Amino acid sequence: MIQENELITFILCLGALFFIIINYVKLKSLPGLRIFVISFTLFTMGWFFTVIEGIIFEETFNLIEHVCYICSSITMIIWTVIFFKKRGVHEFNRDN
Repeated sequence: MIQENELITFILCLGALFFIIINYVKLKSLPGLRIFVISFTLFTMGWFFTVIEGIIFEETFNLIEHVCYICSSITMIIWTVIFFKKRGVHEFNRDN
């Protein structure tokens, strides 16, 4: 059975992903943007599989959902490292 909160969260993720894709050219100055988009796409796929698991093959899609979350977390860590290496931590400490 589909839970409404999971469906709403998935729709919100799609909206955020759409916003990121539409503004891709403006966001190109961000270091490692492609990795960030991959991470957020994997996160959105995880929410998609959360919704699907309520309809069919609950255990299979639950496993796929959690694999998507793990991959999303790993790519987000990679993006964070790239971001701070290219931008430099010192840029964020200028005000101190």
